[in-house]
Amino acid sequence: MKKIDAAKFLDISEKTLERLVKSGEISSKLEKGKTRDVVVFDAEELKTFKEKRESSKHRPAFSISDDSPAQNSVSLIPTKTDNIDRQNQTLSFTPIITALESLAEAQKMVFLQNKPMLNLSDSALVSGLSVTFLEKAVKDGRLKTFAGLRGSKVIRRTDLEKFISEL
Repeated sequence: MKKIDAAKFLDISEKTLERLVKSGEISSKLEKGKTRDVVVFDAEELKTFKEKRESSKHRPAFSISDDSPAQNSVSLIPTKTDNIDRQNQTLSFTPIITALESLAEAQKMVFLQNKPMLNLSDSALVSGLSVTFLEKAVKDGRLKTFAGLRGSKVIRRTDLEKFISEL
């Protein structure tokens, strides 16, 4: 199969196909063409690669194995043993919330509600205001920022709350 046909079969660009060959995920070989050598691909290998790629597309955001000592990952996909009300087809989110909290503890995550200093995008999430609006307020001097890591700007939560109350 020629390169253009292989790319169409895999539903990727020729450039992506070249990267996959370079990384060794797909093999190719040169065959004599009419005027120059042509790169060709094995159809069976491409079929296997495509099946493997499609089967791994829909993975859960978190997965936990019971043999994990740190227990730092979580399965969010409901199973038959989960708390599902079959009559109303609703899922109890308590196990999911508990799992996310344990994941946060294991990975030392800090939720936005617990952060004393916020970057502009987090400030926008917390306040419901746009990042552009907050940037203009900083530029106009109505909202005070401090230097964060790598030149970023951070806003004290108390300053943000005061700014919102004055709107």
